[in-house]
Amino acid sequence: FLQPQAETTPQAVMPVALVIENASDVSSAPLQITFDSKVVKLNDASRGDFFSSDGQIPVFTKNIQNDAGAAAINLNRLPGTTGVSGSGVLATMIFQGVAKGSTTVTIPNLTVRNSQGQVVFTGTPQMTITVK
Repeated sequence: FLQPQAETTPQAVMPVALVIENASDVSSAPLQITFDSKVVKLNDASRGDFFSSDGQIPVFTKNIQNDAGAAAINLNRLPGTTGVSGSGVLATMIFQGVAKGSTTVTIPNLTVRNSQGQVVFTGTPQMTITVK
């Protein structure tokens, strides 16, 4: 995440960017996002500039389930296209404060793959949002 911690207030809207750095030949990055829906809700998600940095438009789908405190985002290059290298924003999520408290926004089991389908990165990015 671009910032490891953020503060907001109830009803306030806050963009959160997930970035990738020094990547090589990346072609897919499916994201499963979890958060405490009693503290924040996810209003929207959009693709960042990373996958389209060479002018290609990637496949982008989202499924936001605020009741469950979860969302799924799929980011993929079109079949037959090369992967993307460099750094940039994978996705931007728009969170809104719901009630006072703190939540950890987590992307468990993030698996980034290259154009051959091989895993080039795995991890569990997370950040904390505090609603005051």
